[in-house]
Amino acid sequence: MRALSSRQVLLAVVALLVALVLGVLVGRALPTAPGANSVDVGFSRDMTTHHSQAVAMAYTAIQVAPSPEIRQLAVDIASTQGNQMGRMQQLLLSWDQPLSSAGTPVMAWMAGTSLHARHEAEQAQGRIMPGMATAAEMARLGAETGEVFEVDFLQLMLRHHAGGIEMAQHGADHATTGEVRDLAAAIVTSQRAETQLLTDYLTARGAQPLAAS
Repeated sequence: MRALSSRQVLLAVVALLVALVLGVLVGRALPTAPGANSVDVGFSRDMTTHHSQAVAMAYTAIQVAPSPEIRQLAVDIASTQGNQMGRMQQLLLSWDQPLSSAGTPVMAWMAGTSLHARHEAEQAQGRIMPGMATAAEMARLGAETGEVFEVDFLQLMLRHHAGGIEMAQHGADHATTGEVRDLAAAIVTSQRAETQLLTDYLTARGAQPLAAS
């Protein structure tokens, strides 16, 4: 067997190095999808459910609220959270994860935290997730009109945001993918800003936030 020349050895080494670099780059470009029990998947699935109720309340406010500022706020909430729901569902599909919980307990991705313990207590009161309205509260809201409706809507949405912010903060702190961390942080920012508006509008109507559960 003829020995390789020094030039051939050099070319072989360069080719090997190029292959290794390309392998690293491809590995970075195609990260491993988060698992079914990850914070990323649990957050995306549960926050989609959480958002869906806020969007439903907002659509009701768009049709029923007499004040233009409340209707505009409702439009903003429905638009923002509807967009975020679409992004979270797209992430789940890209990870080949089901959009529904598929038997996984809600909020399991926050197990061991104080919020998860509080959530389990809230479930006994009929709330699926932190801050969410019960079926009875949603039915009551749907039957109201005028300022009574506006006060109830503001109170329920304010509590809803409080729970959503706590969930999103955990997602921003503990998710493994940049997409989920960034989205969760954006949810915290937008809902904190809306919380101030909700509080201001509630105060203007001489009402207070709902008592903490």
